[in-house]
Amino acid sequence: MADLLFDCYSGVSGDMIVGSLLDLGADANILTNAINSLNLTDFTIKISKINKKGTLATDFDVVLKENNFDHDMSYLYGNKKISTTKFEERNLQKIDEIIEKSLLTVNAKQIAKQIFEVVAKAEAKAHGVKIEDVVFHESGAMDSIIDIVSIAVCIDNLNIDNIFITNLREGKGKIQTRVGLLPIPTPAVKNVLDMYDVKIATCDESVELITPTGIAAIAVLTKFKNIEKDRKYSILKTGYGAGKRDYNLPCTLKAMIIQ
Repeated sequence: MADLLFDCYSGVSGDMIVGSLLDLGADANILTNAINSLNLTDFTIKISKINKKGTLATDFDVVLKENNFDHDMSYLYGNKKISTTKFEERNLQKIDEIIEKSLLTVNAKQIAKQIFEVVAKAEAKAHGVKIEDVVFHESGAMDSIIDIVSIAVCIDNLNIDNIFITNLREGKGKIQTRVGLLPIPTPAVKNVLDMYDVKIATCDESVELITPTGIAAIAVLTKFKNIEKDRKYSILKTGYGAGKRDYNLPCTLKAMIIQ
């Protein structure tokens, strides 16, 4: 077993977490087989190395048959009008059924379902409905389902014990979603932070650094445990996960195996 530390200085999202774990050595073949066992269609997976402002990072890309514009900066910040495709909507029960019927390990299934439950609770509070009545949009879109399952599979594969976090912070401004422009942090992200009574810093960047999928995964994996400032540790291995968005920061997530 090993300990893991996420450095979220440049943000955190589902694909960034997966990329960082693959960069640390999570088995891509095991991940691919697990994703295939979900029996979902209309997407492909692309794993590659890319350069993000001087940092070589692993990019985990869920390529959809229909673009959801989740990484189009002009759309996200309200500068472009787009008629987005209506993706299939799924509630928590349906997503749990998809996960349960897959070939994921028992541990990976548990992690994935816990992450989705956190997202569902956050969305229920945001929309004023019961958790069983939450219909996933952004977080239920195909790429987020694959991201969450992939996080669970990679964590299980790396045999991680304790997981810590540092430098978690958010940007400012507004972000475009399927329900219109929302403040940063979005209600879903803010609700996850409130669930765990966590306060985070805000940087001067007018960008969204934290996605609902990213914060839900961090909540489940780390319970927002920080490394104490006076605690000494050695870094055994470092991995970088690439984000799709481009702004002044590198848009990479740094993950470290520590002792």
